Amino acid sequence: MSHSKVPVASGSTARRVVTGLGEDGKAKILYDDREGRVEALPSGSNFQTVWLTDSVPADVTRETNEDPTKGEKLFQGPVNDGSVGMFANFPPGASFPVHSTKSIDYGIVIEGEVELELDNGEKTVLKAGDVFVQRQTKHAWQNRHATQWTKIFCVCIASSNSVVEKMD
Repeated sequence: MSHSKVPVASGSTARRVVTGLGEDGKAKILYDDREGRVEALPSGSNFQTVWLTDSVPADVTRETNEDPTKGEKLFQGPVNDGSVGMFANFPPGASFPVHSTKSIDYGIVIEGEVELELDNGEKTVLKAGDVFVQRQTKHAWQNRHATQWTKIFCVCIASSNSVVEKMD
């Protein structure tokens, strides 16, 4: 198994190490790479989905060792009531427009800072080490820093009802 020793620059994809079960039922490293589903946006931002599941609780048997991020569309939220783990990288000055997902999202700012704006106009700045919990709220992201990238890691888990449909 090769281990990546390439340094990670701001905005680049993160190394992911995914474990699973081998034919003998023992743990093994399935993936050690900088892959997953990566999508670049015109703003220079990129999103790296490192893993996803199509249900919660997740099936983690040997039969599910295949990389589920291949061919999946990003930004659809958790698949079939599942979960998704992803990095969001925003270059200086980049923004992501108002959106919401039918999920509860747990995130941590890994690097830089980012402004969170809600649809009611309320704003707050999150810095490295800060965490957030999005509960199907409409929100936007803005990296207002002139030179520093923002890197966020987020886990989105499908929610049992839709707050968004009730608000529309």
